[in-house]
Amino acid sequence: MKALIALLSATLLLSSSIDVAQAFSAGKGFGKSSPSNKSFIGADRFTAICPAAPETISKFDSTLINDDDDDGSKSDNDTWVAVYRSKNNLPSVFVRDSFFDAMAVATTAQDGDSQTLVSSTTQEGVGVISGNLQGEKPVAVARLTASKDGEKSIIDSMRCTLKKENTNPDCDGGSEHCEAIGVCIDELVISYLQNLLEEENNAVGTDTLHFDGGIRFRGTLFSGKLLEARGFREATQLSADMHSHESDFDGALTNYAERSTSTDISKSPGARDRSLKIVSLLSKLDRNEDTKGEVEEEDDEEDSDYDPWASVKRYL
Repeated sequence: MKALIALLSATLLLSSSIDVAQAFSAGKGFGKSSPSNKSFIGADRFTAICPAAPETISKFDSTLINDDDDDGSKSDNDTWVAVYRSKNNLPSVFVRDSFFDAMAVATTAQDGDSQTLVSSTTQEGVGVISGNLQGEKPVAVARLTASKDGEKSIIDSMRCTLKKENTNPDCDGGSEHCEAIGVCIDELVISYLQNLLEEENNAVGTDTLHFDGGIRFRGTLFSGKLLEARGFREATQLSADMHSHESDFDGALTNYAERSTSTDISKSPGARDRSLKIVSLLSKLDRNEDTKGEVEEEDDEEDSDYDPWASVKRYL
């Protein structure tokens, strides 16, 4: 009898191990609920560092870091974010990236040409978060900097090495590319709100800095959907930045609150925590004062002499 029980136990253990291995290799090890129960394992595919040091951004693309701006002034107030793959990704992800990296090395000239548009290597210490971050290369970066008018901020220099075409319904946004870009947006929004609250507490810059309309973004076909999912509104007026979206207080508060309770977002603890943090920071702002400042600035822009079509009129 004991031998029979031991045999049955070993058979069940082996069967369970095979099922887990098959689910893991098939890409269903993370964020997927079990058919027998409603539980699932949540894990972050990406980890962000914000603010990121210029040396970190240089590892991604050295041309993104300039000692001077176009007007010769230092850009010391820029905030960068660097996004890395975490070790929670499935082995198939690393195998796939390693294959593309090997193909990139074989087809790229070895004379110092930039390889920033190629998927970053996934070997230990490069592109994957580990104990030491000195030699790692991010998979996505973005910058929060002052707008051309100097009164608002804009998110630009957004780069991602992950391919847009590789869709994955388990990812936030439908692909690893969109999820990495979304992490960049969330981290920079958090950084902006933290600086805003700090300046309000110190009574510095409260007349010009606000969240509603304070962050601009030049959206694309992919990033535009991510912005709208986070409450950004489409721009209604042309500016020197030629931005397509801008931050909206009510929209961000509503959408981030919905994201923090969404069952799809809950697969990623990091995305849920970032949404909760943004909601918490927004709740500390005075909505009436924040939106009032945006209305006053719109009136000033209407009275300004800036003509966005000035460069085109000379050809007419």
